[in-house]
Amino acid sequence: MRLSIDRFLKILLSTFFIQTSWSFFSMQGMGFLFNLIIGTSKEKKNQIMRTHRGFFNTHPYMASYIIGATIRAYDEQTPPEEIKKFVAVAQTSFASAGDLLFWQTIRPALLLIAVVLGIHYGIIGPLVFLVIYNILHLYHRAQGILDGYAMGWNVIYVLKARRFKMAQQIFEISGALFCGFLSALISFRVGYLLAIPLTILFTVMLLRRHPALLLLFIVLLIIIVFAVV
Repeated sequence: MRLSIDRFLKILLSTFFIQTSWSFFSMQGMGFLFNLIIGTSKEKKNQIMRTHRGFFNTHPYMASYIIGATIRAYDEQTPPEEIKKFVAVAQTSFASAGDLLFWQTIRPALLLIAVVLGIHYGIIGPLVFLVIYNILHLYHRAQGILDGYAMGWNVIYVLKARRFKMAQQIFEISGALFCGFLSALISFRVGYLLAIPLTILFTVMLLRRHPALLLLFIVLLIIIVFAVV
């Protein structure tokens, strides 16, 4: 099955408003309901209103995958009870994946890159952050709808796709590299060669995921910086 271009664009634009009616009671529930109503026919709107008037919470960029799959389920006249079960499972999975990919990996790495570039090139640093970050999140908003509608409930397996793993690895390594460069640039008395051992050390600890060692590394780094200032 395929989406028409105008229908796809309506759903895509509506995903930008998924958090506009956020509340402690339903989280993104109203936004999710609005997205489904926009994407389905008028005949199914009353059924959707009865079924999905409640709690929904996932990563806002990854919600598109769930929205696409849910709209396809309604197009295929899947029973509402089964749709609700899928949404309940999928929102947790995509929330965890989105938090790890964007909040814990991409955003911190791009922030470090922007700071390092900003020290040397001024406004170029923030512009690089905004351009790259928006390209990535717009990609997931758009591709999520297409993948969700094309794969249906199997869209949950897209989280194991190579593009997710590669993106996470690339930005983990990039964040570690620029953390080392930033450490060398904090003080003019700290030579650029210091970036090499700091980068290697930070990369090893990041890939092996040792939070205690990472904390120790940051404390030692602060001590070194203040000692040479």
